[in-house]
Formats: sequence, structure tokens, C-alpha cells
Amino acid sequence: MLPGIQPSIPSGDQARCRGCDHPRPPYTGGYTSIRSSLGTFLAKAEHAGCKICSVLAEGILQFLGSECSPLKREGVDEVLLDFNLAGSRRSVEVKFLPTTVKLSFFASKITPWLAENMPDLPLGEEVPSSTSSQASTSWAIRQLEQCKKTHVSCNSFPPAPLPSRVLDLFAEGGNCVRLYVSGGEKVYYAALSHCWGHRPFLRTMSGSLESHRSAIEWHRLPRTFQEAVEFTRKLGIRYLWIDSLCIIQDDIEDWRREASRMASVYQNAAVVISAAKAEGAYGGLYADLPAANKVFTIKFTPGARGMAGEKTTSERQVPEQQIHVRRVLSHPHRVITPYHPSVTRLPIFTRGWVMQERFLSPRILHFGPEELSFECLESTTCQCTPPHHPQPRQPQELQQQQQQQQQKEEVKQPSWYANFVDRTARPKHYYSLRHWQSSSDMTRADLETCWRRLVEDYSHLQLSRDADVFPAVSGLARQMRGVRAGRRGASGMSTGTGTEGAADHDDQGEGGCEYVAGLWTDTLLRGDLAWSVQLPLRGFDEPKKGDRWGPAAVCRPREGWRAPSWSWASVRVPVKFVDKNNRIEPVAGCEVIEVRCEPIGPDPMGELKECGSWLVLRSRLVPTGLRFTERKSGAEKLPWDVVNLDILDGGYLKNVMVDDDCQGLVTVDETLPTAYLVLFGRGVPSQAWYFLLLIRVPEDGSVEVRARAARGDGHVYRRIGLVDVFGGPPGLGRQGWINTLLGKGEDAVVTII
Repeated sequence: MLPGIQPSIPSGDQARCRGCDHPRPPYTGGYTSIRSSLGTFLAKAEHAGCKICSVLAEGILQFLGSECSPLKREGVDEVLLDFNLAGSRRSVEVKFLPTTVKLSFFASKITPWLAENMPDLPLGEEVPSSTSSQASTSWAIRQLEQCKKTHVSCNSFPPAPLPSRVLDLFAEGGNCVRLYVSGGEKVYYAALSHCWGHRPFLRTMSGSLESHRSAIEWHRLPRTFQEAVEFTRKLGIRYLWIDSLCIIQDDIEDWRREASRMASVYQNAAVVISAAKAEGAYGGLYADLPAANKVFTIKFTPGARGMAGEKTTSERQVPEQQIHVRRVLSHPHRVITPYHPSVTRLPIFTRGWVMQERFLSPRILHFGPEELSFECLESTTCQCTPPHHPQPRQPQELQQQQQQQQQKEEVKQPSWYANFVDRTARPKHYYSLRHWQSSSDMTRADLETCWRRLVEDYSHLQLSRDADVFPAVSGLARQMRGVRAGRRGASGMSTGTGTEGAADHDDQGEGGCEYVAGLWTDTLLRGDLAWSVQLPLRGFDEPKKGDRWGPAAVCRPREGWRAPSWSWASVRVPVKFVDKNNRIEPVAGCEVIEVRCEPIGPDPMGELKECGSWLVLRSRLVPTGLRFTERKSGAEKLPWDVVNLDILDGGYLKNVMVDDDCQGLVTVDETLPTAYLVLFGRGVPSQAWYFLLLIRVPEDGSVEVRARAARGDGHVYRRIGLVDVFGGPPGLGRQGWINTLLGKGEDAVVTII
């Protein structure tokens, strides 16, 4: 069973089958996962008399016995049965362990018997043989037309001014295209979202700008660009924006100027074409359906009685049923959990830039390895999912049972689960301006949490250029700033503009919600500073290596500067904020005096100057010795197991999470420097005390360092970790041990770079 989710108990006296957890209650959105050895499950299916087990077993055996299967029965140790794993949609799936192969069961028609006995079974359709087929093109055009005609949130996008440069796809000269310098004409255009890859490909440079304005020969375009041009022409759209051709790649000023406008490019595009399955510019847009995705059909007649011999709602003979099974397709909207990572990590969704491109665009069409998927502001669908059809009419007693069960589930399932499903299965909705602006759904605290979750998701992605870390989310940050500035909630602090104010002041004046290095001035002391390196659990999709941590778990050394040390962007590994259920409140005597983040280019939310970024705090400063923990030779360096703090010896309960392996701190005499704890918040309801772990930056005599040091206690500090202390030596009491700890320091004004 998945952690935190308990199986629903159906009403009535029916006993559940232990092999497949049926009969299950009417569909309400909860999910269940059952793990069993393959041999045990097949034996139970043969002898237990459970119709659902026998259907699942037949599907498993058909697949394993086929020529297109990459597996054979003897290569499978266990099976994992997942019911409604997607959370936001029905699903019945079987995972073969220890492999990554997974089957999906579906029906082309939901009969009354299936609705009653397999409530999680989804509707499905066979997909075309290729995403380049006429059937696929027609499907894409239907989605676009339906979106523009029927979606209230999507049809309010008239033609917008063209970007500075676009590709003209209907230029004279045969199949050639040319780079067109626009005059801001208002006309529909498409944009391409793609992975660059490592192989060199055609780009617009200062020396080729004029020739590209005349013509770009077809054979010089990489395959992904060629197929994007072909598809855009099929849509009847004349202009296409591709970053590498529409931005002068060796002109840093042009790049910064156009990068600051990139969010609006995707926001105003009639459609964004996503080359989701291609690892680079030569991977192409289109894909043929692999033979391994063959659909198998299971036919059976249930008879007058149910799965285990119990009476059904009708004593009449039930007609023949059909259920289909195939390998799970690669959906961009599949739910992801630490225990069930995405079945196929499409290359496009590893890119840092794609988050903004995907979430800002009103419509995006993903070209996957098996099918097309479409996302807009109101809908998410794919070719294997049929158009919405009403569910078959159910017997009255079943409808009443479903209503009762739904009421129970609404009480039992916490709000975090609904948010989790939205975030993982419907991220375009969860991270949309429309969702953020919904006063009925989103409180100020929800907005704060939503941004931190966005940062967590973004920190898992890859960037070709370190300097892109802020430009790649500046459009989303701009939208969030507009929404947050319009809300007044319980959060607040001094504005960070140099004025001193109470840290718990509720009402923010204009400018109180400023975006600084990926964080927000009004919530720095309410959780934004409480980030740490995240350790992903090793999921079922990953090979077992004797430990429970994923490959990103090792605490790695920091690389060059790209953000101030107090920002999550200063590390190049996934990060995690303190959980929303344990919010952080500022403490008396701690306040933000000043925050400064000076941009390099025209985008105030873009790339930052190293010498123009700092944070000044007034708080309690407690010195402490550092020492490396003893570790077995070859053991992984985990963030909480790198250093110990002398001051927290003697019975303190704490987590010391460092941002890197701290090897760069070792002095010439092979010791570690003195570190400092700076108090900034207290957990509610955990009552833990939160500190930044800092070290002093050596004085190098530069004007910049001296100027920044003068703003505080004469020194400049750098963050190296996060510490939370949640217990102290016995006999002192909670207030006693924290007073003892803080009494070893002094009040100070600290400048952190």
C-alpha cells in the first residue's frame, strides 16, 4: 500500500479479494497499490474464482507470451497492481518488477457490469500508427479548434504582435524558409519548444543574420526544425519562432534583450509545438508507434453472478465483456510520486526552460514517442484518451453507494492530496495564472507554497547555461508577483529597501512583495530561506543498489557563482523547502534590513550581478566549531551527515543540512573554519528553531567586499547550510535550552552574499 493512502472499505458485507482488492468501492479518486510475486498472483487468479484477477492474469500472460514483449515470464519477479494511480483519472495498471515495463488496462466502452465491478477501469482508444499520419494531424487540428471555440479561458487570445524575429514559412523559393524581422504585426504564429542536445546545429549568428533574412536552405535545417516547419504549415500558420534561429546566438546584448521577452513569445503563441521525445535538434518531431505497444484484447462472459459468486444487481445473463491491455504510453500528465516516477522521462521535461514554455503557453502540443498530447488552460488530453462520453447509467442502489462513498472520501482525503494530484498530474493547471488568481481556491499561504513547489520542481531540471537559472523562470515569477501583490494576507516583513520594520507586520505597502534571487521579500523569514538539498528516494523504476537513495543523493561540491548563497539557485542540485504543514514564523529580534539583487540585463527578474547581490539580517549570531563526521570509506556524503557543530553537542536534537560537501572550506592546516548560526524563524506547530549556517568570507581588499561588510558587523558571510534544532539537553525545558543556546551568541547585523 502506498504510504499515507489507505484503501477504501466498500459498504456492505462483500469480502475483498486479497489478490486484486476487488470488489472496490465506486470511483471517487483515491488510489491503491498492491505488490505480489508473479507466481503467487497467477496461482490465486487460477484458483480463487475472482473474475477480476483472471482478467488481469490473462492480460499479463498475453503480453508476456507475445513476440513484441521485451520480457518473458521467467524474467519477472513481482507485479505491482495500481488502481487509479493517476489520481485525477481512472487507471488500472500492472508493473513488472524489477523492470520498468508497465501495462495499462482499458475499455473502448464502459458497460454497466464494468462500471459496477471495475470502477477504476478507464476508457481508451488505439492510437494511430505514427504521429506524422493524417489521423494524427486531424486529431491535433480538432483539439485546437475545440479549444478556441469552446474554452472560455483559452478563446480570449486574439492575434498578438509578432516577436522581433520569426521564420516565414511561406517565403518564395521552393521549400526554403527565411528569417523575417517583424514590425510588430498582429498575426497568429507558432513557437517550438525543443532540446538543443550536444550535436552542433544551425543557429543564427552575427555573421549569418543577413543571409538568413534572405533564405535558409532546407537541407541546412536539422530534422526537428524541418518537421516543425512541415507541421506548422499543415496548421495553416505562416510564422514559426525557434529560439536558436530567431535570437542572435553570439550577441550577448541581443540574447539578453530577447530572453527578457521570451515569456511573452510563448504566452502569445497560437500554439507551442513540443518536440517532447527528441533529445536534440536532430531527433525529429514525429515517431512511429513501437511494436511493443500492441493492443491485446480479453473477452469474457461474467455470467449471472459476480466476481466471487456473489449476487449482482441483476440476475439476468450479463453479455460478453471486452477489456484491452497494452504497455503504458508516455504521458506528460502522468502522476509522479517518490515510489512511482514517470514511466518514461521524456527528454523535453528534463529542460529548465520547458517549465516556462509549457506553463505560459495557452496551448501546447507534445509530440511523444507513441502519440500526441495536448494541454491548454482548461484541458489535458491525448490520442489514447477518447472524447468525453457520459458514463453508463448505473443501478439506483449503486448510485447511492457511490454518493455515500464520495462523502466519506472527501472527509478522509486531506487537501494536500488534491494539491499533490494537481501538481503532478495537471501541472499546467496548478502553475497557471488562472489557478493562482482564483480567490476561492488559492489563499495567500497557498500562493507561497505554490511558488516553493514550483522551485522544487524546477530545481530537478537541467540548464545548458548556468546564467539561465533566473531568466528561465522570469515569466512565471512576473505572473506570481502580480498575483501576490494583489493579495493581502498574514505574511509580511520589512520591505527590504533599507527601512527597518517589525518582522511580523501584516500589512504590506506597495513594493513589499519584491522578487529577489528566486525568493520573495515578504516571505524570506516565513519559509523562503528554509530550503535544503533534497534527497530523492530511489523509486521502483530505478535499479536496486543496496540503498534507498537515488543517484542525486550525494552531497556535491559547489561550482562557480550564479546566485547569492542564501538563494536556492546557488546550488545545482534539487532542493526542498520546509513542508507547508510546518510553517515558519519570524522570531522577535530578527528582521530583514536590506535585500539587494542587481540584474545584469534589461530583465529585473533575470541574470544577476555577483557584486550587486546581498541580504542584510539583524538577528542573533552564535559562533560554533565545525568538524567532519566520521564516515566509512567510500560511503556517500549525505547532506545531514557531512559536518557536526560543537555547540550542539551534549543532547541537542537537530538536523544539520549542508549545501555542499564542505571540502572547499578546509584550511591550510586541514581544519574547518569557525561557523555561525543565525536565527531566523520558528516552526509551527513543530516548535523547531531554524538557523542559517554561515561562514565568514575572507577579506580580499576589494572595494565591493568592504562596502558590503560596512552594511553589517564589519564582516561578510556566506551560507553553507540550514540547521533546525527541535530538542535540547534534558532537564532544561524547551525555553531553557533555547535560551542557553542563544545566550552563547550576540545580537548582530549580518551581511550574507
